[in-house]
Amino acid sequence: MKLALICRPFSFHGGIETATAGLVNALVKRGGHDLHLLTTAAQFPAPGITIQRLPVLSQPSALRHLFFALAARRAARAGGYDLVQSHERALEQDIYRAGEGSHRAYLGAMGRSRVQVNPQHRLLLHLERRIFTLRSARHIVAISARGKAEIESLYRTPSTHITVVYNGVDLARFHPDNRQRWRDEMRTSLGIPPEAWVIGFVGSGFERKGLGPLLDAVARLGDRRARVLVAGKGRTEAYRERAARLGMADAVTWIAPRPDVERVYAVADVVALPAR
Repeated sequence: MKLALICRPFSFHGGIETATAGLVNALVKRGGHDLHLLTTAAQFPAPGITIQRLPVLSQPSALRHLFFALAARRAARAGGYDLVQSHERALEQDIYRAGEGSHRAYLGAMGRSRVQVNPQHRLLLHLERRIFTLRSARHIVAISARGKAEIESLYRTPSTHITVVYNGVDLARFHPDNRQRWRDEMRTSLGIPPEAWVIGFVGSGFERKGLGPLLDAVARLGDRRARVLVAGKGRTEAYRERAARLGMADAVTWIAPRPDVERVYAVADVVALPAR
């Protein structure tokens, strides 16, 4: 079978990228398929896969997304594929994996009006509406029961056209024994005292993932042993200022995303992700 996967480059170790890499690696290992990635120039080479790097604009974000969607549609139509699956909001796909849920639901959770939004939001809402009303996709894959329910509620998508496929977890990589293996070493390298009670926050998109409410909650604990370890990509200035106002500037450790995120989890006593 000749398969096409529309996706952003998965060289960055984020949730959607990790899921894409897992699917691609599993298909290559299984064999018997002619697999093509319709992606951008940033995608690194991968054995057993044909990579078609599509031209995109660097800025602004709305035009970048639109140019990618147009280029992906053109490539998908020309490729003669048996099945096209997209992990991005594209103009045409057989299967759409809603790894980011519903953008309309996201805007609602953030308290943002659907009218007073920027062009990027308008474009994503347009593409999402086409997908979830099954005008540009035949089937939807949701990654949670709540995500499936939101799509059905907001767009009246028939339940029979949405399948829930949860993200997998590498049980060897994320094993409880990691705490014994790496906890002390990692705490030392990050300057975290061994007696600290560490709350781990791993994820990019700080507003959506709820970093602000988490800092507020930890401050309310009043526990001087509590520390927050933030590992993610994004602008930290506002959150550093917030921590300072709360009197806990020295109780927050900031690190960039890293491929060995399992070591970050090994540092924490508890993981908190109060996503909005």
